[in-house]
Amino acid sequence: MSLSKTMRAMVLEEPDGPLELREVQLPVPGEDEVLLRVRACAVDRFDIAIRKGGIERATLPHVLGHEIAGEVSALGSGVEGWAPGDRVATTLYLVCGECRRCKGDRETICENFGGHIGVNTWGGYAEYTLMPAHNLVRLPESIDFPEASVLANAVGTPYHALVSRMGIGEGDFLIVTGAGGGVGLHAVQIGVMRGARVMGVDIGAHKHEAILAQGAEHAVGASALPDLAMEWTDGRGVDGVLELVGTATMPHTFASLAKGGQMVIVGSHTGTAWEIDTGLIYRKELEIRGSRNVSAAELQTVVDLVADGKLTPIIAGTFPLEEAEALQARVADGSAVGREVLVP
Repeated sequence: MSLSKTMRAMVLEEPDGPLELREVQLPVPGEDEVLLRVRACAVDRFDIAIRKGGIERATLPHVLGHEIAGEVSALGSGVEGWAPGDRVATTLYLVCGECRRCKGDRETICENFGGHIGVNTWGGYAEYTLMPAHNLVRLPESIDFPEASVLANAVGTPYHALVSRMGIGEGDFLIVTGAGGGVGLHAVQIGVMRGARVMGVDIGAHKHEAILAQGAEHAVGASALPDLAMEWTDGRGVDGVLELVGTATMPHTFASLAKGGQMVIVGSHTGTAWEIDTGLIYRKELEIRGSRNVSAAELQTVVDLVADGKLTPIIAGTFPLEEAEALQARVADGSAVGREVLVP
């Protein structure tokens, strides 16, 4: 059966403008690309930043959406190992696959980084999108598409941060900030899966309830730190902090670290300037590391963990394309617990 030559998409035509449902031209896959039938696309805070023209700027008109799962629909030239109908999850970065970082399993810091899916390419707020074949990861039938759409960002990001960058392990004490959000709730799960004892930091009783439901021992506001962290660890301090919030919580969480403790910073949507006592870093041999997203190899591991029932993607609901505005509003005001997903 031949494809239609058009598709439905939510199109952004001006900075911070409305998302308009449009009938647009169906894209054609180029070399090393596939045409992907989008079956699910999760809505994320990053989408809002792109829409406003903040962190990254997309060429307008534009289709947002970078947390995508779907089915291979057509192949571009040079694509091998994939066939129409294959179910896939996808990574988020445009990487070369050839530099020393990519070949050293550090593709998240590719030396020839080409940008982001949904920023430098049209994204998943549409029925179809183009995807580099390198970004595809096989998806078993046991994982539904909405759950698969959140695996790279909401699950893969904390997996990379906690496992690859921090190495959190059995008996470690871990603080996760922004723990009631889409990434944070999965970070709590991953910490618990790795045998750590977890404290989640966020605002609001509904988020605290969700944090505790994922296995955290405590759910608190940042102002409770570092006193509560010291009480919790018998005065030692925590082994790891996963920072998903930024400068609003960093002074509290940094002061909660034990000697030899690690802070891994994934995001800082509350600002970038942070005054720090550098003497504490060398006196306590503290480590501060950055972490960004997930490699294709790590995403395959995440898929396997979900398929084996060791991690559970948290989906707040599924919605048609026309609900994209409402979903972004709930992400912006912090009322969404877990990921809300568009199903084109």
